[in-house]
Amino acid sequence: MRTCDLCGSSDFKKLPFYYEFEGQKLQGTRCRRCELMFLDPQPTPAQLERLYGKEYFTDRPNYDRTQQEVKFIEDGQKNEALNQLRPDKFTDYVLAHYPDRQFRYLEVGCGPGYTLKSLQALGWTTHGLEISEHAAEFARRELHLPVVTGNIETTEDFHADQFDLAYMGDVLEHLRSPSATLAKFHRILGPGGLLVLALPSVLNLPSVRLGFAAYGALGKERKMDIPPYHLFEFTPNTIRKMLEKNGFEVVDLLNPVKPPKHIRLGGNLMEKVSKLAGQYPTYYLNKLTGRFGDRMFVVAKNLK
Repeated sequence: MRTCDLCGSSDFKKLPFYYEFEGQKLQGTRCRRCELMFLDPQPTPAQLERLYGKEYFTDRPNYDRTQQEVKFIEDGQKNEALNQLRPDKFTDYVLAHYPDRQFRYLEVGCGPGYTLKSLQALGWTTHGLEISEHAAEFARRELHLPVVTGNIETTEDFHADQFDLAYMGDVLEHLRSPSATLAKFHRILGPGGLLVLALPSVLNLPSVRLGFAAYGALGKERKMDIPPYHLFEFTPNTIRKMLEKNGFEVVDLLNPVKPPKHIRLGGNLMEKVSKLAGQYPTYYLNKLTGRFGDRMFVVAKNLK
């Protein structure tokens, strides 16, 4: 039996959902001691390599209903617009709080490198790490960026105190050991360096908690209809604990929720109606309290 990646316990509780991948059942699981949620068992490294092949970046369906289907890498975007900053939550936050600072910056999961290129134009020293050879080669060949092909969990390409800002957007939940990854950031970030994480917290939603209770009471399980991309599921409480365990102090944690029109409506008609019915009150509750969201934006300071 595996042990919890956060607290080391082996006292687990099955959750009423699971994935099937290559003939194997991957069960949703919660640690009884610290409440970290994860899949047990998890895909092997070889399975993960197949899961994140070229098709993941070029042909993956748009599960988040925020825009029309687009390709992850668009050849037509290699133009002068790449030297203009593309605002998002990360760049908005950093530039607002550190307007005149030029960072030694690492982006893990940098894709084809568009954000790296725009920040480089601001005078930042930028490096990227990307698991997809297809995307990383595009960044090196077309945008002339220092992007390494590899996995943050296994790469040895970065040395101690090399960076003073690192960003992972929707990456941590895909890794086999998030705790070991945060420990690596503790090493490669200098003293006081900043680690910024963007990640989902879907299982933090009140509607999902109620759904789990209902499935549990009925003795049923839900088979998820997408591949097992998320090996871990975090809440504000568990991500804070994991960061503190690995030498970081959380300085900001935002927990917004998607507008109802952007949530993924998987499942049967009853499940779709239930999701929408739950998302509307959660959306307005989140506006009032800043809690119970399905997304997290976390800024943590390295304490070494």
